[in-house]
Amino acid sequence: MVRVSAALLDLDVLVVDCQTTGASPAHGVVLELGWCVVRASQPEREAEAVAHWITPPQGVRVSAQVRQLTGFQESVLENALPAEQAWQRLRELMRTAEPTPAAIHFARFELSFLRDWSERFAPAEPFPLDAVCVHAIACRLYPDLPRRNLRALAGFLGHGLHLERRSLGHVQATAFIWRKLVGELAGRDVHTWSDLTSWLASAERPATPRKRRYPLAPARYRELPDAPGVYRMLRSNGDVLYVGKATSLKKRVASHFTKRSGATERALEMLTQVSDIAFVATSSALEAALLETQTIKTVNPPYNVQLLLGERSIWFAAADLTSAERAPDQRHRFGPLSSRYAVRALGALSELLAGEAATALRRAACVGAPLRFAPDEASFAEGFALFGARSATVPVGATARSGRPRQVALALARRLVLAAPEEAEADLEDEPVAADWDGPRVCRHLERAAAQSYRVLRRASWLRLLASSSVAYREPGASTTRFLLLDLASIVEAGDLTASAELPAPAPRPQPARQACFDATSYDALRILTTELKRI
Repeated sequence: MVRVSAALLDLDVLVVDCQTTGASPAHGVVLELGWCVVRASQPEREAEAVAHWITPPQGVRVSAQVRQLTGFQESVLENALPAEQAWQRLRELMRTAEPTPAAIHFARFELSFLRDWSERFAPAEPFPLDAVCVHAIACRLYPDLPRRNLRALAGFLGHGLHLERRSLGHVQATAFIWRKLVGELAGRDVHTWSDLTSWLASAERPATPRKRRYPLAPARYRELPDAPGVYRMLRSNGDVLYVGKATSLKKRVASHFTKRSGATERALEMLTQVSDIAFVATSSALEAALLETQTIKTVNPPYNVQLLLGERSIWFAAADLTSAERAPDQRHRFGPLSSRYAVRALGALSELLAGEAATALRRAACVGAPLRFAPDEASFAEGFALFGARSATVPVGATARSGRPRQVALALARRLVLAAPEEAEADLEDEPVAADWDGPRVCRHLERAAAQSYRVLRRASWLRLLASSSVAYREPGASTTRFLLLDLASIVEAGDLTASAELPAPAPRPQPARQACFDATSYDALRILTTELKRI
């Protein structure tokens, strides 16, 4: 390491990041450790960053929340390092007579774990780091930024950081930020490590703005058209942060930056990184909604939480509604469905009407509950009898002899949908699934699960019809009628429909072809089209 009297631009600085299971050594352990040695004048050294999973002590449980944030799985432990070995590897980079200069984003957090390691694994040696907090430097340099956490700050400066919390990405982001900050510090007459520590220790503090100030100039979003369309929020490096739709691009985009209250931390983090707005105007709000879902699936923006493709699948249920597959075939022809379990309540009900035993699995499926929360036999029998009496269901034996249990179940569910308003289902939303079961409660859940399954089947039938169709619509307040021509779930033509023109006819497509055209993308597109048509 070069001595700390060297210029910051040419100083070797150790960048460290820890991912942990808790907020302090008293409440958690280090789960992953990453580091690199960076020099502001040599950006290529950021690629030398390394990270290692750390073997948790015996008996330490990694919570589901930490697993989701970090991507931790037991399989990563095959190549994990014991904590002492990880400290030794990190310590090899700090063999100097004086403490090693280090840049850590939230230094107070990481330092508590690193000091704990130092005291446990090298108690006779002084703590080897002289660390500065990158967040504290940013707070002084950029007091107007709404947020200065690692992701917000890196994005503001032009570096994309994945939402998953991994040490390697965090180390590379911190190294990138350090290089940018060194240039800013030079403009403040801070040139050496000693200058930096003195500057941070000084009483000088920038005034905190009374209102949020975003990096994007207000003039940029004020010049957007007052028309429907799709907008994309961009980082300075061109990354797409967020995709949204609008009936008025000017008003919708401005609302992100002018909202006085209610903005979430995630939204403020994103808006801190926005340096420009790109947009595509559309002829209607309906077409903007369709373009939005297509764009989201194409660019996979990190701050969109809905309509992302991910690993989702579309399912098709068997004729008896008891199984589902990802592709339609001669047996599995009820679909498209958003889940393999979407109609399992009707399938289980059909089996019971056919005289099958009320096993725990069937009882759980009938009421739409996980297996561990299945009603007990007595409560289910009471509820099923009440369900039959209220629904005027034919006796189980007669249903079994008729050979038509599925048709009876479908007819029953249809009757429930037509007889009970949508609001009736809302009464059950706050009712905990794990609560004690009794006959009336089983009956209520049987009715709801059957009705929901029937609605899913009805929607699937509608989506198959819509997949190859012609749609004419007029937005509220518009003077022009628009049309969409769809073929196998894709829009092949769109335009204005004049009074003298005829609506283009869709290409005739057999049912198997309509089913086979569905995947998660086309399913979402037609579902959104349906929602927009309801709005109109």
